[in-house]
Amino acid sequence: METVLIFLRNLAQHNNRDWFHSHKKEYQAALDLVRSFIGKVLSGMMQFDPSLGNLEAKDTLFRIYKDIRFSKDKTPYKTHFGSWMTRGGRKFTDAGYYFHLEPGNSFMAAGVHAPPAEQLKLIRQEIVYHPEAYLEVINNPVIRKGYTRSGKEDMLKKGPAGFPKDFKYLEELKYKHYVFSKAYSDQEVAQKDFAGTLVKDFQGLFPLVTYLNHAMSFTGNE
Repeated sequence: METVLIFLRNLAQHNNRDWFHSHKKEYQAALDLVRSFIGKVLSGMMQFDPSLGNLEAKDTLFRIYKDIRFSKDKTPYKTHFGSWMTRGGRKFTDAGYYFHLEPGNSFMAAGVHAPPAEQLKLIRQEIVYHPEAYLEVINNPVIRKGYTRSGKEDMLKKGPAGFPKDFKYLEELKYKHYVFSKAYSDQEVAQKDFAGTLVKDFQGLFPLVTYLNHAMSFTGNE
């Protein structure tokens, strides 16, 4: 992965179309390496999460080209590779697994980030109806010791509308995202067995992903 990190460092220093087009071969080589890496990760993850089915690396990777129409930053390319691994690929809003590869800022995350309003409501309802099951997941020692919780910076100041204000675990309903993450140094990313490390770290958050997808799949009583 060191080759990919080198390309991304160079891209960050020369983020313009002329440089990118003159280094298209390096980009393609880096992309091929990332696809191969994600393919290995997916093969490992399917051993514990069969919902990923026949997902391929190309279905999970985001384009490196930025949409700059509404951005103050007009540099045309992302300086990272991102992969969203969930049933159906990167366009699906199920809970899943994300890998972000960027020099000095690589990390993994799992859960659901900014889900559609109806899905977020279903998660909150599940927490209210079955708080013990939810608390068992997020208080698991593996998760508490091995990962960092995201989303605290933009929690609701009050409980969400339509939910009991006296709910014992009201703080948990204030989250807009249900995500845990783990950061990696460039040295860790460059390790030969890093794909195995990433698979193991994703597996630690499999119970969270399973819980969230179960909550969001509720279709009402028949």
